[in-house]
Amino acid sequence: MSFSKLMYSGGTILSTLLNTENGLLEHCNLSLLVRGQDKARVFDAKGLKTVLFDDLENTQEIERIASNYDLIINTTPGPSVHSAAAFIRGLGNGKALTGHDVFYIHTSGTSNLADQPITGAYHEPRTFTDTSPDLHPYLQHRNSLTPYAQRTADLTVIATGLASAVKTYIIMPPTIYGLGTGLFNRLTIQAPTIMRAALRNGQVMQLGADDGDVECVHVQDLAELYLLLAGRVVHGNDVDAMPSGARGIYFAGTDRYTWKEFADGIAEAMVAVGGIKTKEVKKVGLEEAAAEWTGGQKLPCELNFGSNFRTRADTSRKLGWQPRRTKEDFRNHYLETAELVMETRT
Repeated sequence: MSFSKLMYSGGTILSTLLNTENGLLEHCNLSLLVRGQDKARVFDAKGLKTVLFDDLENTQEIERIASNYDLIINTTPGPSVHSAAAFIRGLGNGKALTGHDVFYIHTSGTSNLADQPITGAYHEPRTFTDTSPDLHPYLQHRNSLTPYAQRTADLTVIATGLASAVKTYIIMPPTIYGLGTGLFNRLTIQAPTIMRAALRNGQVMQLGADDGDVECVHVQDLAELYLLLAGRVVHGNDVDAMPSGARGIYFAGTDRYTWKEFADGIAEAMVAVGGIKTKEVKKVGLEEAAAEWTGGQKLPCELNFGSNFRTRADTSRKLGWQPRRTKEDFRNHYLETAELVMETRT
C-alpha cells in the first residue's frame, strides 16, 4: 500500500520525522497542511510539499483535502472539534473510493482527566492507565457533568472514526516542557504562559496547591511517540495490535512535579535572565489566574494550572516508546525556556 501523510503544524514532530532513520519517509509521500504563504515558502525552500488552506473552520475544504491521504497526524490543539471531524470524514471518503485502510492521529491532553480542587467541582483520586477499558465511558461521564472543549473533541474523534471506518489514535500528553526543534515556534504552553505573565506583573504567580501532583513529558520524547505510531502504520507493523477507536488513547507522562516546584523553578529562572527581580511567588485565586493565563476562561485555567492528574503510559511503552529525558532535564528546562521567552518577547 502507498501511504501519504498530512501533518498540520507540530514543528518538533516534523523535524523528528525528517531526521529519523527508520525509513518511514521512504514508504510514503509527505505533505504539510499550512496556513499562510510565508510559512509555505519556508517549507517549499526546504523541498517539502505544502498544501495551503484558509481556515480550520472551513470543514468542506478540510474534508476535501483529507480525502487524498491515507494517514493524517493532526497536531492542532485539542479543542478543534469541527476540523478534527472533517479530517476523519475526509479520510473515510477516500477509503470508500480506494478500499485502503486509513488512519488518523489526534492531539489531546490529560487535562481531560484532571480534578478541580480549586472550585471543588470534581475530585479524582485514581491513577489512570491507557490500558483501561473504561477510559472512553469515563470521558463521556465527565463531559456530561462539565463540558470541556478538548474532551468534546476527543469524543467526536472516536465517534466519527467509528462511523467512518477510520482507525483513530488519540495521544494524550500531560504538561509538555522543553524547547522544540521546529522552524517556527519552539516554546510549549504552561511555563511560557506563566513567564510572560511574570514579565507583565514583575512576579511569578501560582494557582495550584503547593503539593498539587501533576505529570510532564519533554516535547522531543513526545514527538518520538507520534513517530512510533506513524511508523507502525506506514510499515504495516502489526497494526491490529495497536488499540484504536474507543481503546485508542495513549498517555505520555514520564515524570511528576508539584505546582510549588513549577512556580519556584520558573521564578528562579526569570530572575536569572533578568525578567523579574524577585524569586518570591505570589499565590493567586482562579479569577486572577484565568485573567492572566487563559483569557479569563476559568475551567481550562483550573484544569491546566491548578489540578491533579496521574496517568501511566502502559500502552505507549508496550508498543516500544522509550522516552529518554529525566527529571534532571525537567529541572534544567526552566532556564532555557526563560531565555527563549526573553528573546521572543514583543
